[in-house]
Amino acid sequence: MPDLAEMELYCLEARGLIARAEAAVLAMNANGACQGHRLMAAQGLTAMKHLNRIIELHHNRLAFAALPNAASPPVAPRRNWLSALRQRLAISGPALETRA
Repeated sequence: MPDLAEMELYCLEARGLIARAEAAVLAMNANGACQGHRLMAAQGLTAMKHLNRIIELHHNRLAFAALPNAASPPVAPRRNWLSALRQRLAISGPALETRA
């Protein structure tokens, strides 16, 4: 598994490759390439952008893990509707008490 410095190099390389691919797609459009070639170039560029997103997500995950005391944000406990109803009834008083 690559470390953070290696992932930064991958991100930099991916950005450079995408820039070259975008320039090639623009040049193909400007030079009047046939529709099939333009479509293949656009699909290749889309695939490269998708891979770049995956690489950057992994980079961000590694960067977050490298932070000191990295912890995910706290999650509030889930409450079901019955416990919420009981709490609301307890606050308002015994007005809706069903037991005799």
